[in-house]
Amino acid sequence: MESESKNIIQMLKNVKTLIEVSKERNCWSLEELKEIDITEHNVSEILKQLLEKQPDKNIDKSVEINDTDEMEEID
Repeated sequence: MESESKNIIQMLKNVKTLIEVSKERNCWSLEELKEIDITEHNVSEILKQLLEKQPDKNIDKSVEINDTDEMEEID
């Protein structure tokens, strides 16, 4: 179970990095960007929650999670 959790954490880190790189490369239209930002926020929140539950707090903390970002609600 522990290795499964580490795999999930690593996968979420990879997804977050993929989103960040694609945004830097301007791969998204303005219409798509809102959804991408929401997805990035959700991945960051899930990752944060999983890292908080880890018994070993020395797990790689290279993924920065910004709690101050507020996402707009979707109608």
